[in-house]
Amino acid sequence: GGYLGYACSQLIFSAIYLRLPRLTPVMLAIPLAVAVALAIWLPSPPKASTPAAEARPALFPREPGLVPLFGVQLFATAASQSLIFLLPDLMEARQAPHWIVNGGAHFGLVAGSCLALLPAGHLADRWGARRVLVAGNAATGVLLALLLVGSGSPLADLALVTAFGLFNGVNTVVTVAEGNRMLPGQASGVSSLLMGLPWCVAALGPVIAGTLAEPAHGGSPAIALSWLGLAIPVALIASLLVRPRQA
Repeated sequence: GGYLGYACSQLIFSAIYLRLPRLTPVMLAIPLAVAVALAIWLPSPPKASTPAAEARPALFPREPGLVPLFGVQLFATAASQSLIFLLPDLMEARQAPHWIVNGGAHFGLVAGSCLALLPAGHLADRWGARRVLVAGNAATGVLLALLLVGSGSPLADLALVTAFGLFNGVNTVVTVAEGNRMLPGQASGVSSLLMGLPWCVAALGPVIAGTLAEPAHGGSPAIALSWLGLAIPVALIASLLVRPRQA
């Protein structure tokens, strides 16, 4: 559900901004309404019965297998967030139709990630997280290289962006699930280390990408993404370091 909303977000924002820019603050009503609904209808969890003296130790020292999973999520997310940030500029530079520039490419990338979630989880259960992460990040690197080379066709670029999202999207679901398998009963802590924290740090990616793409300094979206794309080989190396699942 979150991915589907994220996929539609830029299409909705662009449609409002291009027609009635003064109404864009109305979009704030959506998360506020969700917050109110959660406060009213989400059941409160039972109080923790574990004494403070029995608090569990830090997750990384207890389970060093989380470290490569963290690396995968961090670098794969930095690459994808940078691509999302520069997609409108990249598509506009290639004279893509307005619907692709103003949200269509964003929808394809995020919807591709959404499509990856269920099959990626199923394949990781069958073949192990390491194999799925290695395959996903290897394919992601190839697809980004093809996208940066340029196909000459906006629809082909859109297909490459969607495929990039599909293979890049395996990282979140597989890393978080594998971390929870390593440390059962610590879902909140594992999720914060393998989803929340990497996303926060990876948010530096668009900042760096925007600086590298600055035309005044000789930059462009393709040049910036070429540099930020180096995060994908690092994510692939981290995938190879993920502990193989025992038979």
